[in-house]
Amino acid sequence: MKPLTYYSIGENAGKLWCVLERNTELTVSQMKDLSELDSADLYAAIGWLAREGKIFCREQNGDLYFSNRYIQGSFVFG
Repeated sequence: MKPLTYYSIGENAGKLWCVLERNTELTVSQMKDLSELDSADLYAAIGWLAREGKIFCREQNGDLYFSNRYIQGSFVFG
C-alpha cells in the first residue's frame, strides 16, 4: 500500500469530484469502481471534499449515497 500524502489526497479528491460530476449520486462501491481508487484513497478523498463542504450524503434503505450536489434528504459534512 502506498503512503498517502497531502498532494495525493488532493489529487484523488479532484479525481473523485470529476466522477461525481458525471453522475447524479453514487454508492461507495460505485465510486471505487469509477474512480479506480482503493479504499484508503477513496475515504481520504471523501474526507477532503467533506472538509470543504463539497460532498453530500444521504441514506436510503441502509445504503449511503454520495453526490457533489444537494439532493433532497442529503446532508453536508462541513
